[in-house]
Amino acid sequence: MQEEKSWVYTLILGVCMLLCLLLIGRMLLGHPGENSPAQTESETDGQEDIQMGIEVGEQELSAMIAQALPFQTGELALHIGADQSVSISATVRKKDMENSGLIPGSLRTALLFLPDHCMVYGTWLVELQGGSVILQCQEAKIADITLPDEITNLLSEQLGAAINHILQQQKISPDSLQWEDGILTILP
Repeated sequence: MQEEKSWVYTLILGVCMLLCLLLIGRMLLGHPGENSPAQTESETDGQEDIQMGIEVGEQELSAMIAQALPFQTGELALHIGADQSVSISATVRKKDMENSGLIPGSLRTALLFLPDHCMVYGTWLVELQGGSVILQCQEAKIADITLPDEITNLLSEQLGAAINHILQQQKISPDSLQWEDGILTILP
């Protein structure tokens, strides 16, 4: 009697293991024609988000800019304007500016006259060209001293390249931008 139960249990266990392996294999391999209702709804939501665009607030954009800057900043404040502009102000250490590679040799002497911690302010117009973000500096100052075009152009190029790199990493290719005060919507 014991041997008959053992054989039956072994058979049931074997069938259950085969069924489990089949289900796990089916989940891992997936079948393109068969979607569960939960997957279909989430895919639909994702497509609606892409069609509506991606909203970027001032906090998200300031985090992106902080990553893109070639120097460390203290407090970073950012304002998105409806006039297609982004204004940034931040505190920065003189030492970080020296090490950033932004200041050419002829202007390094000017850094000597700056305080150890100073305020950096800039306003950029943002536009798209060929799916890439292009920044045009309208004004840039450090400790109330206007920065030369050589530095603002280099900073604009570096910020634009870094922002485009971040967008590519997140697989976002913008076709157009919509502006409101405080919100930038990227439309794919």
